[in-house]
Amino acid sequence: MVSQVDKRSADATRGIWSFGACEKDKCESMPQAAAALHSDVLNSAVLPIVSANYGSYLLPQAFRKDRQRIRAIRPVTGTVGGACITVLKFFFNGSQKIRPLLTSGGRDVYEPSTDGLSLNTYTGADRNNLDLNGELNKLAYNISFGHGIHAGIHFRSSTYWSILLGEQVALGVLQDRAKAYNEPFTINITKFDGHHATITNQG
Repeated sequence: MVSQVDKRSADATRGIWSFGACEKDKCESMPQAAAALHSDVLNSAVLPIVSANYGSYLLPQAFRKDRQRIRAIRPVTGTVGGACITVLKFFFNGSQKIRPLLTSGGRDVYEPSTDGLSLNTYTGADRNNLDLNGELNKLAYNISFGHGIHAGIHFRSSTYWSILLGEQVALGVLQDRAKAYNEPFTINITKFDGHHATITNQG
């Protein structure tokens, strides 16, 4: 015998969703998460298109075979991205502003056009305040989010924590390697959370 909960889950999987209002203890059949969805999601023009192409209102995923097996595991791309970006921060001055570097070479800060086919000069109020740290942080998130989340493989939280894991690994390696240098040095790195980490071979 199929319970009401099982029936709702099955209906949701097939894309047969019935959204309705609840009055007191009586509610129309709906998936549990539906009540928390914003109306923009439920009224999106893409839903009929997805349903027509895939037979379900659930969003299609690029790597469907992996979505249940590895979703809650911290993605390797995030860990590697966090580690690599942290190493770059060690070698470069993260407070260096981006725009002076670009304009000295005849370039400028750009952003994609609305159709994604060309680049337009970025005119935002913060264009003179963009620095290497911000751009490196953005790169780390784009690498992991672009692979893990947009493809439907990982949760956003898993991706976020994987980047911080990579950062901690890199900081540990950098501090260990610092002891192998004869020249005294101290380098401060701005971490992803805004706090500072110090790599030094002094003391």
